[in-house]
Amino acid sequence: MPRLPEASHTNPQADQSSKEAPSPEQLERRRQVRGLLLLALAAIVFAILRAGLHRVFTTGWWRLW
Repeated sequence: MPRLPEASHTNPQADQSSKEAPSPEQLERRRQVRGLLLLALAAIVFAILRAGLHRVFTTGWWRLW
Protein backbone atom coordinates (compact mmCIF):
# COMPACT_ATOMS: atom_id res chain seq x y z
CA MET A 1 0.00 0.00 0.00
CA PRO A 2 1.61 3.31 -1.01
CA ARG A 3 2.11 5.95 1.67
CA LEU A 4 0.66 9.38 1.20
CA PRO A 5 3.01 12.33 1.67
CA GLU A 6 2.65 13.87 5.09
CA ALA A 7 1.96 17.57 5.45
CA SER A 8 4.62 19.48 7.31
CA HIS A 9 2.99 21.43 10.14
CA THR A 10 6.23 22.49 11.79
CA ASN A 11 6.24 25.94 10.15
CA PRO A 12 2.72 27.23 9.31
CA GLN A 13 4.12 30.47 7.89
CA ALA A 14 6.01 28.53 5.25
CA ASP A 15 2.74 26.92 4.16
CA GLN A 16 1.00 30.28 3.88
CA SER A 17 3.81 31.92 1.93
CA SER A 18 3.79 29.11 -0.61
CA LYS A 19 0.10 29.66 -1.40
CA GLU A 20 -0.72 31.96 -4.26
CA ALA A 21 -2.50 35.21 -3.56
CA PRO A 22 -6.15 35.19 -4.67
CA SER A 23 -6.85 36.87 -7.97
CA PRO A 24 -8.79 40.15 -8.09
CA GLU A 25 -11.80 38.27 -9.49
CA GLN A 26 -11.79 35.92 -6.49
CA LEU A 27 -11.54 38.83 -4.08
CA GLU A 28 -14.43 40.61 -5.80
CA ARG A 29 -16.54 37.42 -5.69
CA ARG A 30 -15.83 37.04 -1.95
CA ARG A 31 -16.88 40.65 -1.36
CA GLN A 32 -20.08 40.07 -3.32
CA VAL A 33 -20.95 36.92 -1.36
CA ARG A 34 -20.23 38.64 1.96
CA GLY A 35 -22.34 41.62 0.92
CA LEU A 36 -25.28 39.43 -0.11
CA LEU A 37 -25.09 37.46 3.13
CA LEU A 38 -24.99 40.69 5.11
CA LEU A 39 -27.99 42.01 3.16
CA ALA A 40 -29.93 38.78 3.78
CA LEU A 41 -29.11 38.91 7.48
CA ALA A 42 -30.21 42.56 7.67
CA ALA A 43 -33.50 41.69 5.93
CA ILE A 44 -34.20 38.85 8.37
CA VAL A 45 -33.36 41.00 11.38
CA PHE A 46 -35.58 43.82 10.08
CA ALA A 47 -38.46 41.41 9.46
CA ILE A 48 -38.12 39.93 12.95
CA LEU A 49 -38.01 43.36 14.57
CA ARG A 50 -41.02 44.56 12.59
CA ALA A 51 -43.29 41.51 12.73
CA GLY A 52 -41.98 39.37 15.55
CA LEU A 53 -40.16 36.08 15.62
CA HIS A 54 -43.29 33.89 15.59
CA ARG A 55 -44.75 35.58 12.51
CA VAL A 56 -41.53 35.41 10.50
CA PHE A 57 -40.69 31.82 11.42
CA THR A 58 -44.05 30.13 11.87
CA THR A 59 -44.38 26.67 13.39
CA GLY A 60 -43.02 24.05 11.02
CA TRP A 61 -41.38 26.49 8.57
CA TRP A 62 -38.38 24.16 8.15
CA ARG A 63 -40.62 21.34 6.89
CA LEU A 64 -41.61 23.23 3.76
CA TRP A 65 -38.52 21.94 1.94
